[in-house]
Amino acid sequence: MSLRIPTPVFAAVAAASLLAAGCATPSKNQESAGPGAAATPTSEAAATTAAAPTRAPAPAPAPVVAAPTKPEVPSTGKITYAQIVRAVQQARGDDAKLDKALGGKDVSARLVKPRGGGDTLAVNAGDPVRFRCEDSDFSGGQINSRVVGVDWSAGTKQAILLLDRCGPAPRPVVAQAAAPAVAPTAPAPAPAAAPATASRAGAKPGMDAQGNVIDSAKVEAGSGRTVKGMNDQEGEIFGNPAANSKFAKLQIGMGVRQSTDIAGQPTDQGAYITGKAFIPFYFGGDKHRFEMAYKGQGRLVFAGGGMGDFTNGYLIRIIHNPNESGYR
Repeated sequence: MSLRIPTPVFAAVAAASLLAAGCATPSKNQESAGPGAAATPTSEAAATTAAAPTRAPAPAPAPVVAAPTKPEVPSTGKITYAQIVRAVQQARGDDAKLDKALGGKDVSARLVKPRGGGDTLAVNAGDPVRFRCEDSDFSGGQINSRVVGVDWSAGTKQAILLLDRCGPAPRPVVAQAAAPAVAPTAPAPAPAAAPATASRAGAKPGMDAQGNVIDSAKVEAGSGRTVKGMNDQEGEIFGNPAANSKFAKLQIGMGVRQSTDIAGQPTDQGAYITGKAFIPFYFGGDKHRFEMAYKGQGRLVFAGGGMGDFTNGYLIRIIHNPNESGYR
């Protein structure tokens, strides 16, 4: 027995099949195009980023060049003022000899502003030596400096020594090393004894740190107390007088006779010439000096008078030294 399907029913089924096939086709096309469509915005962003201009790096700062430092003149040793005067006299204006003898020397002295000396300073106004400091505002006092140059003044017949600086030497700052660790059972080390010369740190030639004279022959001009005495005569007093010393009654500017009436006759005495005797065309005084030594008191120094006659001399230095041997 065969089943018969009516024709209208068959036509309706065929139309429904075609309609379903047509709706499914766009969905498949959309699914196949999905990944490509999703990648499009990312590609555009990448293109925009690639097209953006890159910022140039900031230029490196220029290197800082340090200012050139002035080379330091090396030290060639210490020199006393008396040795400076002698070197100037022996050089006789020869610049090469002056540079060789004085260049780089370390000198300690007390300087003053001489009348009419301009920007120079001196220990004794009559000596053929002048000093000039790089510190233009320095007007006098104790210096501990190095000679960095020498000029010869043909007009004044004087050597002008250029100093690296003026004023006392700065106190060096010494860094203390850390103490090593000590085992608990080890005893603490005993402190090292201070050197014998520590008490004389900063002492002037022939004197100790307290200003007492220990060697009358080594004291230098400018190391004592500058005073004005009789007739406005200027001189120096060194050290401290001993108890009941007759020197305490003396005054700068006294004559030879008046001084010996107070202090008595010396244990020893003698004369010597000064640097002024070697200055060409110098007709002033103080070419010779006369020294008297008193045992247990000190020494007296007189200027003026002649080489064989010092009765007209006047007292310019009083050296108190209770340990004076009395012999020059």
